[in-house]
Amino acid sequence: MHNSQNKYLNIKQGIDCERCHGPGSLHVQEKEAGNIVDTSKAPDYTIVNPRRLSTDLQNNICQRCHLQGIAVLNDGKTFFDFRPGMKLSEVMNVFMPGYQGGEDKMIMASHVERMKRSECYVNSGKMSCITCHNPHVSVKFTPNSQYINACNRCHSGADDVLCSETEQQRMLKDNNCITCHMPKNGSIDIPHVAVTDHYIRKRPVAKRETDEITAFLGIVCYNNDSVDAITKARGFMEFYERYNPNKGLLDSALTYLSKDKEREANEKQNRDYIRIYFLLNNYNKVIEFVQTLKPEQLNDAWAAYRIGEAYTQTGKPAEAAPWYKRAVAIWPYALDFQNKYGSCLLAMNNMPEAKKAFQFIIDENPKYATAHTNLGFIYMQEGNNAMAYDHLSKALLYEPDNKQALINMAVWYHNNRLDNMAKKTLLHLVKKYPDNEQAKAMLADLTM
Repeated sequence: MHNSQNKYLNIKQGIDCERCHGPGSLHVQEKEAGNIVDTSKAPDYTIVNPRRLSTDLQNNICQRCHLQGIAVLNDGKTFFDFRPGMKLSEVMNVFMPGYQGGEDKMIMASHVERMKRSECYVNSGKMSCITCHNPHVSVKFTPNSQYINACNRCHSGADDVLCSETEQQRMLKDNNCITCHMPKNGSIDIPHVAVTDHYIRKRPVAKRETDEITAFLGIVCYNNDSVDAITKARGFMEFYERYNPNKGLLDSALTYLSKDKEREANEKQNRDYIRIYFLLNNYNKVIEFVQTLKPEQLNDAWAAYRIGEAYTQTGKPAEAAPWYKRAVAIWPYALDFQNKYGSCLLAMNNMPEAKKAFQFIIDENPKYATAHTNLGFIYMQEGNNAMAYDHLSKALLYEPDNKQALINMAVWYHNNRLDNMAKKTLLHLVKKYPDNEQAKAMLADLTM
């Protein structure tokens, strides 16, 4: 759903025709009406035929799934907005980290990035994924001859493009170009998996020092050669959050943001600066950027959440609440945001509104342990022992080592004169978390 990060109304069971051919309703409607187009003479404009697209647009269709990296959405776009025939850069820009050395280091779905590094791709100007692959036939059922023939279509002319290996050596490999120039390679993001490396090149006979990564060179966008500064800054931030929490990446992001201050100022929201300083745990700087901004003016749920967190971390729950409220207004089904909002209301002793937030979470996800923990606490405060026990029991069922749920349950047992159960609960907590001073103090009180 558009107002959530992870709530889906339905999930497709696999790759369907529309993934590569675009929306099909008009196509079906026209065919059912008897409007048949002889595609040997003219295009059928009710459906996308990738073979009629330019090489770049063909590759863009494949890149949507086979270019895995640091994806930065354009403003106002979602991952569902790309349609075959569009440039992928109209929706997102996908970055990959560049390194010195480590030529064989690759991730599972980096086929496009690896192909684009190949001289075959760079020099041909027309190489696309369907140069070698039939997208309607699984690689499991594609004969090697199809790939070898694809190589020979380009490498069968002048001597400088022919294989330099001896015929005897080629025969040892069944004259299979892929064996030497595109061998299977390990994936650094998924262990115990070997995939065909689409970086087509001559391989060194012996291992070299450059087989190991020696330096980070930055990030490179593989679907757009003209990336603006703010998008590149967001790429560095995304790389920091998802893969490598190195503060130097945020320095790079700040450098790129400074190159387009006018655009950032025109947005009047400072979303990117809020994000960077939040990641740097500089909460006072986050607050500084929102002094003239009202929650209702902000249209980014993550930015609103980060502002709320900044106020929370600086001990100002009353100032945090409107920003959390704004975050859940934009993304009501982002349950972690709802939980933060409820916790903030709880800190302000606004039990009725906090209860509504936690109940909303439970209605959406009955197994959300933290919401059960907080509801259990609220019901204890209200003197409703039955409901308190019910929610605390569910919290521990779904998350047996939840610290706060264990503490709340120990309090419930003590309040109901079940100190043996309270001790048992606290002993479990201390065994699991030996440094938990609150549990130790409670346990000491019970044994006096």
